[in-house]
Parts: sequence; C-alpha cells; structure tokens
Amino acid sequence: MALQVFDLCERYFDDAVMMIIDSTVEMPLHPDPPRAAVLEKKLVSLSRLDTRSVTLQKLLRFPQQYLNLTAAARSRELDVIVSFEDRANIFNMVSLFTGRRVISVRHPMRSVLAVKERLKAVLIQLFFRMFSHRVSMANFNTMGSLDEFRELFPIPAQRTGVIYNFCDHGQLRRMSRLLPAQEDFHRLAGQVFIVACGRFKPVKGFVHLIRLFSRVVSRRPGCKLVILGDGPLTSMYETVVHELNLERQVIFPGFQDNTAPWIEKAAAFVLTSQSEGFPNVILEAMALRTPVVSVDCPTGPREILAPEINRKETLNQAVFASAGVLTPEMQKIDREHQDGAALEPLDTSEIIMADALVTLLNTPEMTRNYRHQGYKRSLDFKREIQEKRWISMINQVHKTGTIKG
Repeated sequence: MALQVFDLCERYFDDAVMMIIDSTVEMPLHPDPPRAAVLEKKLVSLSRLDTRSVTLQKLLRFPQQYLNLTAAARSRELDVIVSFEDRANIFNMVSLFTGRRVISVRHPMRSVLAVKERLKAVLIQLFFRMFSHRVSMANFNTMGSLDEFRELFPIPAQRTGVIYNFCDHGQLRRMSRLLPAQEDFHRLAGQVFIVACGRFKPVKGFVHLIRLFSRVVSRRPGCKLVILGDGPLTSMYETVVHELNLERQVIFPGFQDNTAPWIEKAAAFVLTSQSEGFPNVILEAMALRTPVVSVDCPTGPREILAPEINRKETLNQAVFASAGVLTPEMQKIDREHQDGAALEPLDTSEIIMADALVTLLNTPEMTRNYRHQGYKRSLDFKREIQEKRWISMINQVHKTGTIKG
C-alpha cells in the first residue's frame, strides 16, 4: 500500500519523495519493472543497514537514521511525511521534522505485539506511548485496528481515521485471463475446488484448514482443496495431508505470482488466519465473483463481509452475512506438528467452518447470491474511492494539522 500511496502522491503533489529506512527491500519495489527502475532512482535511503538485521543492530543504527531523516526532510522542505509500518512510524513520530506527520498503521497492534520478540514489542509500545501525541493523523486500514490502537495508546479521536485498502477491479480482470501453464491448474478444469493462499506460517492457520477439509470432503466427495504459497511449514502441511489420507484431494501448486485465475475458477475462497492487517485477498476474491468463507479474526474480515454486524459482538456460530460467510476464530494456533496430532477430533471452530463450506457448496442459490453480493460489496473499495480519501486526508492535514471530526 505504501507504494500505491506514493504513486498517488506523485500524481497529485509536487516533489513527492520516497524514503526507506534501510538499504535493502524484502520484495520488488514495483511489479512493473520499468516503474521499479524509476523508483530506484527516486529512493532516499536513511542507512545502508540490511532490513533483515536483528533488533540490536537496528537500535545501534537508530541515531544515524534519525539524523538522516531530519536532514532529508529539512533539505527538501517537506510539508507532510506519511509513514507505513511500526518502525517507520516511530521515526516519523520522534524526528525533529516540523511539518505534519501522518502514521499509517496496517495491522491490529495487540495481535502483532503478541508475536514480536520481547525486546521489539517493549520498544514499540514505549515509543508509541511516549510520542503518539505528536501525530497529526493516525490512519488505519480497518476500524478494528483503530479501536485496538486507541485502547493501547493516548491519541485523540479527532486525530484518527480509516482509509481501507483499495481493489483494482480492472487489473484483477486482466490478471485472471493470464492462465498459468502449470499442469495442476488445467487438471482442475471442471472440478469443484476450494482455494486458499498465503505464506506457509502458523498465523495463516492452514493446519486447521487441512483438518477441517477432511470433514468437507467426507460430505462433498470429489471436492479439492488448493493451497497456494510456500514457506517454512511446507513439510508439516504435507505430513498432515498424509496422515489424513488426503493426498488426492489437497493440492500444493507452490507460490504463484498471479493467484487471480485460481481464485476466479474456485467454488469458494477460504481464510483461516489467526490475524490479518487487512485481508486484500478477500477483496480480490469478491471482485472476481468467488464466494468467501472466512474466520472472524482481527481485523478486516467482519468489516468487509458483514458490515451490518456490531464489531464488538462475539461470534459463536457461522453467520451467512450480506457479502460472505463468517465463522468464529479458530480455537487453537498451529504448533510444531507431532505425529498423529492431525487425527485428533476437530474442535468446534473447525467443525463450524467445515459445515459452512458444505452448506455453501451444496446450495447453488446461495453461491449465486454471494457471487453477486460479494462483487457488489467489493465496489465499495474501488481504487478511485479510496484514492480520493487519501488525497483529501493529506490536503486537510497540510492545511490544519488534523482532520475535522
């Protein structure tokens, strides 16, 4: 999202500058190579530190990066600095920059702090408690994340706001037509399959998904499960599949640069995460007219699929909501797999999601409804709508230092 907002600022404002804290980035600057080459020339790096460095190394380099940020802001006479993610937000808050500061928080703080190493979590909380009062505007991509932040840190309501991530429907349509050459994809033609995607890490809850799929396939024979992605838990997932005798039903095509064709052809998209910042992939599935079944994890799924449900209400059963199906959070987190653990009885949350998927797959009228209503809801997140909100927010902050009401 940071790159998309920078592209937007370049179109609307003079002298937009992109600064990065470290000299390396974990992914390509831009999916379009020519655009990536242009961005490389516009980058201002605050140090030569590798972004993968340990916390202590980052702490030792903090003074240099702090001074470089302040100097860069002053020399370029910047009016507003917009930062993304915790470390950049901290630099923005503590710098001697005298203009307007906008921090963008892209995740639920409690969930993220819970999985951070102890030192990092303590430092993040300390800096936000001490310096959040210096922020002109704190922007969030879900109301749930905003609520959590205000419970943890002292910031007035009038200095907070929500701008959702946006969905580029035209780009998704183009990408969905670029069919992969992979044999797995073409073998699925005409078959009913459920799709999920993400990094193979515990937070994605894929052990739950494989386990509950055993119940789905027992009630809907012939159905397949496709999990797109890769990561450190690949062998663990393969072991779970083997123990459940699902080798013919569960497919791991690996990491895919373009997930759109897989999602578009699926009977349903499923999300089992323990937490999300804002699950863009749910929006993409809806925009591709694929019904969505998602856990009610923090944050995003409920706001996207069921805006009519109170954010504070606890779910204990499946809700067939206006734009998709919402099920309770998974009861257990993925852990190091022990032989035989996959054969333990399903817990209540797994049973609820499995049964919701079966209901959806066995009810053509419901499927048609969610293809239509999901797509209709995705239009609320169109690029043009969210871009206007970004421009309006930055202009307002520039004029007054905050957003009115």
